[in-house]
Amino acid sequence: MSSNQGFASKAATPFKPAGDPRRERCLHIAIPVKVFPDTAGVDFQTCCTYEISTVGARLVAPPGIKTVGQIVILQRHNRRAKYKVMWIGKPDTTEAGQVGVETLEPGNVIWEGEITTRLAKAD
Repeated sequence: MSSNQGFASKAATPFKPAGDPRRERCLHIAIPVKVFPDTAGVDFQTCCTYEISTVGARLVAPPGIKTVGQIVILQRHNRRAKYKVMWIGKPDTTEAGQVGVETLEPGNVIWEGEITTRLAKAD
């Protein structure tokens, strides 16, 4: 995890990896999350976010994420939600080692109230 982990963030900017139009703004923020690559399993990897929004996130790619379309569970503190892997960064690109996920449970925002408030104010 990076040394700037926590709630230090820049202004919200469009959540938009190369060639991937987004409908929502995001926060550039490093937050540790647990990723359960098998929704029926108990094994998880801890990784960090690059960006978050109320509908998705860009993560450091944990080893268990293998394919676009894969369903994973993200956990932040005691809150969990299902997400779908929308893209995996290709080697030798600026997105190498990253993944983009989108929530399958829009009403279940796992980011604590402060972050949710910041996202709402960014719009």
